[in-house]
Amino acid sequence: MTTSIPERERLRREMRRRRSDLSQRERMAAAHAIAQSLYRLRVLRRGAHVAAYIAHRGEVDLGPTLARARSQRCNVYLPSVTRADAGLMRFVRFDDRRALRRNRFGILEPHRDAMSTPVRRLDVILLPLVAVDARGWRLGSGAGFYDRSLAHLRYGRRWRRPRLIGVAYEFQRVAQLEPQPWDVPLDAVVTERGFYPTARLRP
Repeated sequence: MTTSIPERERLRREMRRRRSDLSQRERMAAAHAIAQSLYRLRVLRRGAHVAAYIAHRGEVDLGPTLARARSQRCNVYLPSVTRADAGLMRFVRFDDRRALRRNRFGILEPHRDAMSTPVRRLDVILLPLVAVDARGWRLGSGAGFYDRSLAHLRYGRRWRRPRLIGVAYEFQRVAQLEPQPWDVPLDAVVTERGFYPTARLRP
């Protein structure tokens, strides 16, 4: 069980080290396997509103997933920081004809004049993570951007929108994480080895 702040930071360091140790071949194999899983499960269906991310600091590369989404004519969105000091972001339409820019954290994102959409209108959000357990509790980077954007999903309704799918390497799945009061649980996790609905969705 991971409870204290020092333990969470230790886990972050360990998982980031393991990500950085992966070879380029391992990274690309995982990226393509995950894209195939999401396509096969119809997450990337025609007309769906799907939010993704641009990989940073060893996160799983969603390049193949974005290519699949475009070929399926999904509506694709990326996070864009609006107020870094307050940990706020929005989801904006991804146009692959326009260059992305780096925000203050060095993460690529669309330009500020790109069209945004309310989070409740998204069908699926693919989230990066550092670690995740079978109940869907996610350990992120620690900045809290996703938790603030998805706060409306904390209230345990049976039907939720958008669905939250964590994207990870298999080794990032851990036995148990102790959630913080502001954490939002995932609906599923996808890795290079498979798709795992979280405990809250399994019958």
